[in-house]
Amino acid sequence: MFQRLIAFFLLSLMLLPLVSADRDTSSWNQENSPVWEYDFGTGYISTSPVFVDDKIIVRTSGNSEPSVTALELDGTMAWKHANLLSKNNDMSPVLPVNAGEGICGTWPDLLLVGWTNGVIDALYPSNGSVYWSTQTEVAGWGITGAAIVSEDHVIFPTRRGVGQFCLADGSQEWWAETGLGWRNGVSLYDGSIFSGDELGTLWQIDSSGNATSLATFDGKIRHGPLMTQAGLLVHVQSSLSSTVYILDPVSGEERQQIPAGPSPAMPVLNGQYAVVADSMNLQMMKCSVACTVVSQMPFHTNGEIGWHNESHLIAPHNTPDSDWGSFVFDGDQNLTLELIDTGITGYGTAAPLWFSSNGVNYTVFGNDQSLLRVYQSNYREEVEVTKDIDWVTQGFVFAAYVLLASSAVFFLNGKKELFLRTSSLLLVLILLLILPELSQVWSEAVDQALPESSTSEVWDEQWPDSWLGTQIVIFEIDGEETAVGGFVGYENVFDVTKAAADEVGFSLSVEQTGIGMYISSIDGVEGDGWEYDLDGSKGRLSADNTEIESTSIVRWTPV
Repeated sequence: MFQRLIAFFLLSLMLLPLVSADRDTSSWNQENSPVWEYDFGTGYISTSPVFVDDKIIVRTSGNSEPSVTALELDGTMAWKHANLLSKNNDMSPVLPVNAGEGICGTWPDLLLVGWTNGVIDALYPSNGSVYWSTQTEVAGWGITGAAIVSEDHVIFPTRRGVGQFCLADGSQEWWAETGLGWRNGVSLYDGSIFSGDELGTLWQIDSSGNATSLATFDGKIRHGPLMTQAGLLVHVQSSLSSTVYILDPVSGEERQQIPAGPSPAMPVLNGQYAVVADSMNLQMMKCSVACTVVSQMPFHTNGEIGWHNESHLIAPHNTPDSDWGSFVFDGDQNLTLELIDTGITGYGTAAPLWFSSNGVNYTVFGNDQSLLRVYQSNYREEVEVTKDIDWVTQGFVFAAYVLLASSAVFFLNGKKELFLRTSSLLLVLILLLILPELSQVWSEAVDQALPESSTSEVWDEQWPDSWLGTQIVIFEIDGEETAVGGFVGYENVFDVTKAAADEVGFSLSVEQTGIGMYISSIDGVEGDGWEYDLDGSKGRLSADNTEIESTSIVRWTPV
């Protein structure tokens, strides 16, 4: 009886991977974990949050006090700016603006907020105080659409027109009368501003504020037109359906029309791909010479669509018991849909927010019940990782399973000599499989016992003073150095390298090995691999296993 129990235990070990792989949750839910939740009370989160000054900025509206709130990464409130005179339906997205200077003056980092009582507030992101505030025209309500920044001014859609305002002091430079608008966002192309209205008129406004009717449709235009490679994309809403039009941006001549469902969402554009959606479907279009629908998926969404990267977008499922739709777009132009359970259900129209802080990826969801939930990725920032199949390791694992099963059978049948032989071989295989980990431990022990003599990386006087006391990364490519600094809080060489590569637009190719991640190419340069120096000393461990200090300097050179 005892022999049978031992054999059953050994055979059960073989089934553990199969049992652990059987999960009902989506892949997104497996890869992300909730961090905290914030309840704003009644009302709704009207547009996608933004991440500025290490704070999550959330706009709330509806029955609650219309306000913009900044939350720290731990979920505590940093500041709140309210507008008690707003008419509630505040749908204009918060617009972050970097500090700058122009003809009309200079300005610091700002958050621009347009309200339905016609007020535009320019707020300091650090504390929410008002830098400047200006009043625009109101006809029932004021601002409900998305604004854009152009050089030293911001262009806001108002209820009956479009206005241009100086970023330095909020003074109005011009205002052009158009038709009555709702969520009538503006867009800019080749010096011209485009905006639509509730009567289906597409307006073109020049840089001096002169407005002309470019085209007229039977329906409503409730988004900023998109400039695709095939022409200007306008999604026109009718009572029971909608139509996507592609127009000549100069003459307004119709080039294409594509039928769609009722109550359209805000279309989004990424390169040559555009996404439109409504109460029936989400459609992916490829727009080059013409716009062609390459994939379509049944899905009900009517608000914002969040495009995370080139192959991933998430949209709120705007139904009473809503979840969120995660759409993955592959290289064959196919969409796959997976529903995300965020833990907050109900109507939703705001796109998610994605951001990274200290090498950790976050996703923030908000819905029309004024609930905000923050998720953290279970992995570090995504990079291009080469995962070649290690057939030697796979062979060892297969042999280990065979020996494990054989040992159980021999033990069950009382063949002790054969049991000892197979068990010994199994032990040898296990030691071989854990050899990389033993090698890493040995390497760390050698580093501690025999540290390599180092020479501190020399500070370059041409670097900006703002880099002093921060982490810096240097890339040597074709004899030229590219340095980027100002990084704070990164814990290892790999994370700060990834951040630096993203900052300067370099691509990374990474190989995952048994003892860590190794960079095989930077910005397409491979050679025989890459090696790094940390504060003047050659790196001994993989980049993800090497800790760095708050003032470390990392130098990458090709082998």
